[in-house]
Amino acid sequence: MATNVEREEQLIELIKESSSKLVVVDFYSKTCPPCRVADAVVNQLAMQYPNVAFYKVDIARFPDVSEKCQVSATPTLQFFRKGKMVDMIRGADKQAITKMVETHSTGDGTETAKAFGVVGHSDLTRLVLKKKSECLNQSDDNPLENVFTEGDSVLESDVDEQLVLHIAFNQPIKLHSLMIRAPADRAPKNIRLFANRMDIGFDDAEASEATQDIELTEDIYKNGGVVNLRYVRFQNVNSLSIYVADNLGDDDVTAIRQLAFIGTAVDTANVSDIRQGEDGHSH
Repeated sequence: MATNVEREEQLIELIKESSSKLVVVDFYSKTCPPCRVADAVVNQLAMQYPNVAFYKVDIARFPDVSEKCQVSATPTLQFFRKGKMVDMIRGADKQAITKMVETHSTGDGTETAKAFGVVGHSDLTRLVLKKKSECLNQSDDNPLENVFTEGDSVLESDVDEQLVLHIAFNQPIKLHSLMIRAPADRAPKNIRLFANRMDIGFDDAEASEATQDIELTEDIYKNGGVVNLRYVRFQNVNSLSIYVADNLGDDDVTAIRQLAFIGTAVDTANVSDIRQGEDGHSH
């Protein structure tokens, strides 16, 4: 999410911040319909570009700042690098805003979005709704929540080696890859993925057609545990169910140390609002 500027001094601080990264400032008005569209676009980009700093300035609260920055219409987005404004765009044209962020986010001091070595995508694990996610056949002592924190804690199966993980997200995502880290002798081997099937149980997981079947190998784990998915099949994922059939060591207990979801969040901005807001709102 973009950060709201709460005091005038922050503007000086964020311009200084642009010495090491791209800083995008969204000047908006609460009475401006196109500004709501631009807000959705900026928040979307903030998730996709974690190394870019996004800020919002309410022109009604800071009229002097808006005047100094020569803001004559809202929304106005200004782009800062190395202490100087390098570009500006007026209006809520999603494609134009996205293109400008892409253009200026590359170069000295700023990297494009990258998660676990997957360029162009972000770690979306922060979007997991942990309270609405669950794991069937988990050990009470080593539950699902352990896979969402780095460290030595693990998720373990209970009565046998099989698991069914139901992962819910707080918004739709485009899922590009999974990252799985696990103890070598108990790491998942054959898994089945089901998009938007939170009702899947063990019987259904074995009998139903999966969105994708994957066989994990020792080499995959040794190289970071990243598995690329059939991206076209995971374009609007609200939940992901993972059936773990067995593990590499044929052990009675399967264990997972860390699980991450790599991709991009789906833009939920209304298309009609985007068309309405392309020209901006004059002041």
